[in-house]
Amino acid sequence: MTSHASRLSLLVATLLACASARADDKPFRIGVIDDMSGTFADNGGPGTVLAVRMAVEDFGGKALGRPIEMLVADHQSKPDIGSAQARQFIDERGVSVILPGGSSSVGLAVQAVARERGVTTLVSGGYAPNVTGNQCSPYGTQWAPSTAELANAVARGVVEEGGNKWFFLTADYVFGHNLATDAGKAVKAAGGQVLGEARHPLGTTDLSSPLLTAQASGANVIGLANAGPDLVNSLKQMREFGVTAKPATMLVYENNVVALGLQAAQGLKLSAPFYWDVNEATRAWAKRYMARNNDKVPTMGHALAYIATSHYLKAVTAARTDDARTIARQIREIPITGDMIQNARIQANGRVVMDMHVFEVKTPGEAKSPADLYKVLATLPGKALFTPAEDSGCQHLFKP
Repeated sequence: MTSHASRLSLLVATLLACASARADDKPFRIGVIDDMSGTFADNGGPGTVLAVRMAVEDFGGKALGRPIEMLVADHQSKPDIGSAQARQFIDERGVSVILPGGSSSVGLAVQAVARERGVTTLVSGGYAPNVTGNQCSPYGTQWAPSTAELANAVARGVVEEGGNKWFFLTADYVFGHNLATDAGKAVKAAGGQVLGEARHPLGTTDLSSPLLTAQASGANVIGLANAGPDLVNSLKQMREFGVTAKPATMLVYENNVVALGLQAAQGLKLSAPFYWDVNEATRAWAKRYMARNNDKVPTMGHALAYIATSHYLKAVTAARTDDARTIARQIREIPITGDMIQNARIQANGRVVMDMHVFEVKTPGEAKSPADLYKVLATLPGKALFTPAEDSGCQHLFKP
């Protein structure tokens, strides 16, 4: 080999080594795109950021030998903003994974961008079935239960207790539409009737017109196909207008119950895979979380963000890469450990199947502390409740 060739070979080797060192020094980036200041901020938002940070810390703060860095963006419940943030996170900041939360319409938009660019998504705060249905991603997993599971877990019981004539008050976006549709199917399957539906804009403060329409329908149940502040306002205004039909809630967060107070919220039924006081594992994690969040009780969205991030980081370590296609295989192969959720597994469409608990909000006399909100009525096996992958409408079913 000539002297010139030797020097050239040495230069190439040096450049490759420097490039490798720079790659190793580059932070392993996790992006959280959520509602940080608007309608759904208390359901997810800053609490989700804290939960993801706790997962990163518990994992040791590194992935693939690189320090983990979290990027956070506020999508303001606008799909176009969420999409732009996802593109920036991927194209300019090199994120390995994105957790979209808040509005389901934004989550779907973010996942679509990530799907196009071959980036992993972990959906812990989006409840539309489309996430692992007709708008699924081969690189995405949905940890939040969908509207179908939420509706089926609650609606049948309400009908069986005599609430057989329903009218839906529906938030006018993808989550509300899906929840009303799925709950309506569950009501009819249980032998009940759906008398009508009134839709309202997201974040509305005046629900007088749809509530009076619901009252005039003759329904004995008003199905609240909304969430967050919309749900709280619906319940408050039902009392103010003297609506005699009983409310049926299917997605209630702990912060909603706190906002209403137990006197007003007592007796409400809901379903979720997580509540802080279910077992020793949930209590231990919630205690750490609450100590860092002004004693606020974590929602299922917060807990699922922690579990999803922890499981993803385990998959990255096992696969020795953050390549989304490789992670799609690994994230399904390794078991979901711990007891914060039970009997959990990931289907071919990315849907996380797990047991669901049916809760009832306690009376003021039953509560032993400000955080003591729910009692468990039943536990429903996930395998009997979640839609099988082959029936989901997903066109990107994972094939081992």
